[in-house]
Amino acid sequence: MIIFAHGADTFRSRRFLQELKNKFTDRVDPGATSLSVVDGQTADLKEISDQANTGSLFVKKRLIVIENIFKNKKETLFTALPDYLKKFSVDEDRIIIFRDEELNTRDKPLKTAGKKLFVFLSQQPYSQEFKPLTGNQLLSFLKKETAQYKKDISAPAALRLIELADGDLWTIAGELKKLAFRVTAPTIERADVDEMVAGSFNENIFALTDAWSVKNKKLAAGLLEEQYAAGLGDEYLLTMLIRQFKILLQIRSALDTKMNPGEMPLALKLHPFVVKKGIGQAGNFSQAVLKDYLNRLIRLDFLNKTGGGNIKTELILLISGL
Repeated sequence: MIIFAHGADTFRSRRFLQELKNKFTDRVDPGATSLSVVDGQTADLKEISDQANTGSLFVKKRLIVIENIFKNKKETLFTALPDYLKKFSVDEDRIIIFRDEELNTRDKPLKTAGKKLFVFLSQQPYSQEFKPLTGNQLLSFLKKETAQYKKDISAPAALRLIELADGDLWTIAGELKKLAFRVTAPTIERADVDEMVAGSFNENIFALTDAWSVKNKKLAAGLLEEQYAAGLGDEYLLTMLIRQFKILLQIRSALDTKMNPGEMPLALKLHPFVVKKGIGQAGNFSQAVLKDYLNRLIRLDFLNKTGGGNIKTELILLISGL
């Protein structure tokens, strides 16, 4: 069986993947001996084949998770995979899950070989694209997410949170968690969001990357500790840091091409406030350094998703190396 989860809404595709993994370990393989996670960015056909064909004496089924295969630089892999994977389409005992971000769009185009694999995976019965939620879908998500904490959220509060988070589900979920634990009343109101959320997530991440950009290790470590003390988790912090460093890399690239700062918001599809703040920080990095930090954060994100390390310790070590 082949499952393909992709799309710009990485929060829901990540949750979907985690639910599938949990279902597999709960119902089939409590010891997770037949579950493997492959880094699609670096994998080759042999590694994928080896993982798919590795059996267990105690568990008949096998689950292989392959993330970010379309970020792989090996064009020959894209050419070979469709034919190799055909046999798994009807194999109920070997399950391969591919999870990727936004693909094959105007902003995220694929080359010819990549398109071949994308078409093959998209044609599988269990292929699902996770598009960003909007309007009533987003409001419904907030209601359900809040209900997990045995709370309710008023419509004005939900709309305000959506506005502040610019519809980003990672941010919304992180802020909802904080609100649920801090608000004692059964319903989260607009005033609660204004008091506890308004601009805080942007300011906190900006402050952290600002300290990072001027190599202030003590301040950066202290700000990171504050985020953990506020109840934010590894995945949320990594997502926000990766997002911010991607923005800084965009701005740094624009600066290197002598783009007028006034043109950047439209050209980079960023809010003018974000561009204004980011220019000061990006000026303290070269493109090479930003790419290095971004790659290291992405690697930590992969380790976090595969249970491969203590992320808080790794982030502190990353900051201590400034």
